[in-house]
Amino acid sequence: MKNPKITVHECKYKVDGVTKTIENQEFTFDNSFGEESTNEELYFYQVKPIMDKIFNQGVVTIFAYGQTGSGKTYTMNGIQDIAVKDLFERGIDYWENH
Repeated sequence: MKNPKITVHECKYKVDGVTKTIENQEFTFDNSFGEESTNEELYFYQVKPIMDKIFNQGVVTIFAYGQTGSGKTYTMNGIQDIAVKDLFERGIDYWENH
């Protein structure tokens, strides 16, 4: 699903400590992937397009969000392996051609 949105309703108390209020925050995601998605698909669609920024002195941050036990660590480890391989290949190509 492309550009999904989610609204988070956060219950809070006002400064008086008694009055309850609800704050709504809306978040737009770049993409979402299901359990059938592979690490390679996720890397291809979400990470690979921003890898050039690293070679242009940029900073890249990848954030995984999901329920506890949903596989975020497993997925991020897989993406990290693919990214390191891609970075080395790009680095070798860069140094050979410059």
